[in-house]
Amino acid sequence: MISFRESRLNQLKQRKRELKRIDWKTVTRVIITLHQNARMKKTLLASACNMGYDKCRLYINWLEMMELIRKEINDDGYEELILTEKGLSLCNRNLDMENF
Repeated sequence: MISFRESRLNQLKQRKRELKRIDWKTVTRVIITLHQNARMKKTLLASACNMGYDKCRLYINWLEMMELIRKEINDDGYEELILTEKGLSLCNRNLDMENF
């Protein structure tokens, strides 16, 4: 049986792993980076976006939940990220707004 203290500790750990606020500039940076590179591993995406891996992973999870990206396993067995149709649409709209 889990004690109250262990239960509370688990709750705090889970809360730390969630995004408190969405930074739309970061979302845009991640989506545009994926658009330019077609498919990327999480570590390379974090480096390309100049983000820490843990924070990037939180955004990846959020973007996946919003159905903007999806994970696929490549031929080597590694997980890669690609944009969905919804993500491509958002990226194209965003690029159009920047050129406007």
